[in-house]
Amino acid sequence: MIDRLKLWCKGVAIAAASMAVFAIALGCFIALMLLVISMEEGGDNLSAYSLSLTAAMILLAQGSGFSVAPVSLTLTPLLLTLLLIALIRAFAQRLTCSISGYIGGLMAWLTLDMLFSRGTNVALHDAIWQLMAKGAGVFTLGYLLAAIPVSLTVVRALERIRQSVSEPLRRTIRIGVMTSITLISLYIVCGFVTVIVWSVRNRMAVVALYELLGMSTGSRIVTTIACLAWLPNVCIWAVSWLFGGGFAIGDLGLFTLWVGQSSQLPTIPVFGILPEPISDQRLRIALVSIPLACGLLCGMISMIANRGFSVRAAAPDDTPGMKRMIVAFAYPAGSFCISSALMSVLCSLIFLIANGGLGNQRLAHLGVDVMQSTQALARPTAFGLMSAWIIALIGVALVFGIRWAARRIRMRHESHDTDVSNSGQTLQTVTTKEEQDDKHESTDTTGVGVRIP
Repeated sequence: MIDRLKLWCKGVAIAAASMAVFAIALGCFIALMLLVISMEEGGDNLSAYSLSLTAAMILLAQGSGFSVAPVSLTLTPLLLTLLLIALIRAFAQRLTCSISGYIGGLMAWLTLDMLFSRGTNVALHDAIWQLMAKGAGVFTLGYLLAAIPVSLTVVRALERIRQSVSEPLRRTIRIGVMTSITLISLYIVCGFVTVIVWSVRNRMAVVALYELLGMSTGSRIVTTIACLAWLPNVCIWAVSWLFGGGFAIGDLGLFTLWVGQSSQLPTIPVFGILPEPISDQRLRIALVSIPLACGLLCGMISMIANRGFSVRAAAPDDTPGMKRMIVAFAYPAGSFCISSALMSVLCSLIFLIANGGLGNQRLAHLGVDVMQSTQALARPTAFGLMSAWIIALIGVALVFGIRWAARRIRMRHESHDTDVSNSGQTLQTVTTKEEQDDKHESTDTTGVGVRIP
């Protein structure tokens, strides 16, 4: 009982420490930002709102939106969400990863969320049960990331799976999952690079918006840093834009590779980095072909690499090897089907959590069309994976055919050489026999003799 109570206390400490570090850091930055803006722009002392805004931002980082007239903010700052999950994971790894610790930590976490919801003056959009459910999801995800790698239950489950599932099937599932995760990570990196390119190309537009608002240097710096909280969201939008899906800023702006139109966007400086359409058709084709090329490359590596499926052409005279070669192509096909399905699910989820809003009417929806963007990403990737399978099949068939033809030609030459050798031996035998007959031929001669009667 005492041990369980200690674990409960450790779980409470995980929740309290994670929330304390996050809230103090966030609150200090918000207080500094409001102070700088108050000093440079004049007006009321905005620092008085720092506690209320900190509580609202903590809940927003967990997916619960709020309204501060005339702004209605439901766009989750994913960078803050990732930092919060990382804090929970770090403290859980250090203190405890037990079930009792999770229960105690979850109860403490929900209590803190309840206090924050009561301690803010902004209007929250979610009901209490929705707020609690989102907070529980964030804490559970962070705790699981710490608990799963060291959980004995997970180890036992994996051991049972290892005993009941054949090694080729385990490898098929593992490669399928790793391929999809690798491709999604690669696409997000492409999105991050795209945002950097946008920022460099359109930096003067951002400066012009700051000047239009009359913001001083300090206010520009702190607001730019604050906007970094939504950097992962913009990176995800950039992924959709890069591969042909595009994204929208409410009803006021639509941005794709072909269209970059906006009308009456609010004077928010970060909107200055939004891209213009690409006029070069060849470049557009190259960009939308990236998922196809990535799927094809990853598929070929999975098919050929020794740590993958290591598909090789069998020898023409190796009948068991030929059967194994035919069966071996079924596993990559299954693995690529798993990758394609998992890609569709994960892409849909990622695009969904990156969306949100800045208002109730024309800016009620910021982000991508989830279905369209998922199709623009997952469909060419799946086609690339299956193309890799077909290319590998054709390549193995060609190698096998060449080896079979070479073997037939070699056998024919060997048969011809054998016939020539046998003919030579027969001719040599006949010649030798004739020579031997010549040696034993009679040598009678005519001579002079005397006959005696």
